[in-house]
Amino acid sequence: MTASERVLQWIEAYIEKKRLGVGDSLPGEYDIMEQTGMGRSSVREALTALKVLGIIQSRRKGGIRIIRDPVMLELRHYFADQYDDTARYKDVLEFRATMDWGLGPLAMVRIKDSTIQSLRQLLREVEEQAVDAEDITRAEIEFHRILTAGCGNRLAGVFVHLYEPIFHARSPGITDGFSRFPDYVELWSAKHRSLLDALESRDWTRFSKALKNHTLGYMPWPEDCL
Repeated sequence: MTASERVLQWIEAYIEKKRLGVGDSLPGEYDIMEQTGMGRSSVREALTALKVLGIIQSRRKGGIRIIRDPVMLELRHYFADQYDDTARYKDVLEFRATMDWGLGPLAMVRIKDSTIQSLRQLLREVEEQAVDAEDITRAEIEFHRILTAGCGNRLAGVFVHLYEPIFHARSPGITDGFSRFPDYVELWSAKHRSLLDALESRDWTRFSKALKNHTLGYMPWPEDCL
């Protein structure tokens, strides 16, 4: 954990302990330095991160004031490259699956044949060139980036970039299946090809079934929906 991350962690705990909200003030730079034992540059880096998230506003005479719900601080943990507990990792996977499912109707209506062909080319490259787990991770990121962009919703595209670390992250106690790499490549390709075949058919029933199968490992489905 970097020094600035420790400062952020301290600020988060301070806000929670004091039950601060919009309109409340945070300690000044020097107070935070004294409380955390961190240098000025680390404190400023942490405060800059909070400004970027739109959580605080600092003025020379007005001090540091919270201007947005501090719950935004939670996003830091979900867009990390490593998850410190399995519950958070599970939350992220469920969110990703919910995004995939929610974009289904937009994909059916807006995806162009050229986009589907680009995705098929990506699958061929994986089958012919993938040599390690990182190749699959890159392909997974690219697949979802292209597919989401084809849905034509800009905000969804932004979120794909935001939660890209999900594809790289590993959580304690969770195995990724890469130990049997050749088998995993075949499974990955078959699962994604099935999704593309269903999408190309423009048959919603078929596509929804493929989409459920695609997200089955990430979120629970009621028995009567399977």
